[in-house]
Amino acid sequence: MDDSTFTADFNPNSPEYISQRGEEIYLNELKDKLEANHMGEYAVIDIDTKKVFTNQNLLTALQEAEAEFPNKLFYIVRVGSLQKLHKTMRYDWLSRK
Repeated sequence: MDDSTFTADFNPNSPEYISQRGEEIYLNELKDKLEANHMGEYAVIDIDTKKVFTNQNLLTALQEAEAEFPNKLFYIVRVGSLQKLHKTMRYDWLSRK
């Protein structure tokens, strides 16, 4: 999928876009490498740069990402478990309001 899939009024900063784009990046570009070296850890991914911050502790991984990219929203996944994705993303989005 590319950005042209979305309508002109679609917000690229919305949790829905970040979740969809982040999942795409994770599955197509990062999953194999992360599962080989970071299984069970949290991965915080900046969807613009595709930079990944991993840690066993979600807060630590998020703090590392925010130190480098202040005031951004991130795609967050527990490596090896996409089921946690939407709850984590929604929690992160709500905690910033």
